[in-house]
Amino acid sequence: MNKTTSFRIGSKDILARAMATEDITVEHRADAETAYFDVQSRTLILPMWKDMSSSMYDMLVGHEVSHALNTPADGWMDWVGESPMKKMILNVVEDARIERLIKDAFPGIRRDFAAGYQSFYDRDIFQIKNVDLDDLSIIDRLNLHFKIGLFNLVTIQFAADEQQFVTRMAETVTFEDVMTLCQDLYDILPKEIKEKDTELVESENGKPTIVEMDEDGDGTLETGESEESGEDSDVSMEDDTDDGESAESKEGDPQAGKMESDNLKYEDYSNEVGQTQKSFERGVRELRDVDGRTTTYHTLPNVNLDSIIVDFPVIEKLWNDLSTSNNTGSSYYETNIREIAENSKKRLHQFQNQSKPIVNHMVQQFQMRQAADADKRTEVAKTGILDTTSMINYRWSEDIFLKNESHTDGKNHGIIIFLDWSASMSRILDDTVQQLLILVEFCRKAGIPYEVYAFSSNAFVAGMENCASLADKRQLMDNCVQEQWIQKDDSDVKPHLFTLLTFLSSRMNTKQHKTAVKNLWNLSTSQTHYYMPRPNMLDLGSTPLNEAIVAGMDIIPAFQKKTGVQICNLILLTDGEGHSINMHGTYNNDTHTYSKSILRDKITKRTYTITNETGALIECLRDRTGCNVIGIRLHDSNNLGYVGYMMAQAADGTVHDYKKIENIQKIYKKQKFVVLELGGYNSFFVVQGNIKMEFDALENLDDDASYTKIKNAFIKGSNSKKVSRTLATKIVEIIA
Repeated sequence: MNKTTSFRIGSKDILARAMATEDITVEHRADAETAYFDVQSRTLILPMWKDMSSSMYDMLVGHEVSHALNTPADGWMDWVGESPMKKMILNVVEDARIERLIKDAFPGIRRDFAAGYQSFYDRDIFQIKNVDLDDLSIIDRLNLHFKIGLFNLVTIQFAADEQQFVTRMAETVTFEDVMTLCQDLYDILPKEIKEKDTELVESENGKPTIVEMDEDGDGTLETGESEESGEDSDVSMEDDTDDGESAESKEGDPQAGKMESDNLKYEDYSNEVGQTQKSFERGVRELRDVDGRTTTYHTLPNVNLDSIIVDFPVIEKLWNDLSTSNNTGSSYYETNIREIAENSKKRLHQFQNQSKPIVNHMVQQFQMRQAADADKRTEVAKTGILDTTSMINYRWSEDIFLKNESHTDGKNHGIIIFLDWSASMSRILDDTVQQLLILVEFCRKAGIPYEVYAFSSNAFVAGMENCASLADKRQLMDNCVQEQWIQKDDSDVKPHLFTLLTFLSSRMNTKQHKTAVKNLWNLSTSQTHYYMPRPNMLDLGSTPLNEAIVAGMDIIPAFQKKTGVQICNLILLTDGEGHSINMHGTYNNDTHTYSKSILRDKITKRTYTITNETGALIECLRDRTGCNVIGIRLHDSNNLGYVGYMMAQAADGTVHDYKKIENIQKIYKKQKFVVLELGGYNSFFVVQGNIKMEFDALENLDDDASYTKIKNAFIKGSNSKKVSRTLATKIVEIIA
């Protein structure tokens, strides 16, 4: 018997879409009793199966996709009418055709059908153990021959006059061929079997019931439920052995795809004809994981960047308006402002001078790596033309021909930085801005296009100041959310209102850049110096990190198109997690569990299991854009504490490697940063927020400082310099 193997459900989604040769949607649902295809929404619904090997899964997926491709939406119901027996025959004959077609189209799936049916045979899912196969009806023998006989699992005998049906069933090409064969098979059934075929009547309450003839010939009323199991035993195209009824599906209906006459429940039909098909369908249904978690699917809305991004000219105007209106009439207040502003200007100038060595180091490392890459792409070839200068050496060297050097094109880079503009950043905002300015100065010197956005929950909502009540403000903000996030589907997540503030950009000229750096520096200073004026719209808020990542899926392609860069690097500067955008599962009051949550990208058609929203969104962004994502998490303590605990958390969110946490802590204490593997990111750094990059450790010593103090300060400064260079080198390695 094939052992059940573990596999990624997402890979089966890709398989189904590849075989369907179109961008169908694949959903796995715990509440789906059988597989079916919704032709209106082009959605393949698969149950949550258990105890199933990868080959069995692939076989059932291939079977269902072939129905979607080859079984027509209509043209069969008139023939089936109110006869479960006809429906049974149609299932058997059409299954043989669609399985042959999918195997012809994708020869590689033949081995999955062989292995899958081997597993079903080993489990006696057809219930033919100890059964004399020669005693079965021709319908059952045809069914077994084309499902397991083709793989030499059983040998089925057919009489000479029956052989024509085997040949015709093996050669059906069109659905019309199937219908003709089905009629001929129905015609040869014995009269007594046809008489026992189910007839439909209307009960007093108007619901269809089944009248089945018992052995005495008395009509016995049965409901549409199985008397033995109580299960709905309707078999239709949505079953793994269905016959085309998905044409009647209704989008969004979990039972979509069933036949119009879904009261044709031949599972309840007591006639022995077709028992192998009934057993097979019942067996597949029993493989469904009835205790499995349901799945909630999420998709991302479209983004309106015009209502999200505030460009740098607008921000500069906010500062200009502030300076012209800032007249308090208090000489004491204005004196303090001037002193703080002067000190801030002095600190900025000092920082820019002291950070030059680390910037130069980064540029040098970048250029070295670029040169090494260019050397790898250089080919030298002889031209066949004599080099007159080298000809004098012909006695000692045969290398007297001119050479050509050819360079294959390299990849040019761009950088986008998302800066966390949340209130929790206030403690380390000054240090974070310093890290940011070093990265920006590196980009300027290396000629790398860049954009710096601060993500903030303080949205620029026009007309907010004119709202008379809180209700009016909320309504205005709701309208703005709808402008930012364009919902196309009920499954679209609903992110929050937020803003991306363009603080710095390679689009700025020298004057604009200088002004923007000064304003950003003053903005970070104002978090600890409350006298320092700043525009209210630039205040710190909450952490819409996830919203920024979703917006980045549109920002990055636009940035690449405008700048011509081939590789984009996204750097996320933050001190913590973003708030949720509600991509969690739904809560089940009966089981007290949450459903499994899946993000389905409408662009790439890939799916992502959500254990962490940010990680899933970053994976989606990388798949869409090909962008490298670097996380730099600023931490304001010498001890990682909870951060290290979370970083060493297992993927399932339950197990922690405490030895790993201890090792991470040691590295962090020694070098003031640590590089971690975190879901979604290319690289993730946890950096001590108060690292001073390349500052002179001796400048604050007293004139009469002892030799020991000078020595210790020098060692400390050297270590800090080494740490700064190491961190910078690692970032450049990723960018280059």
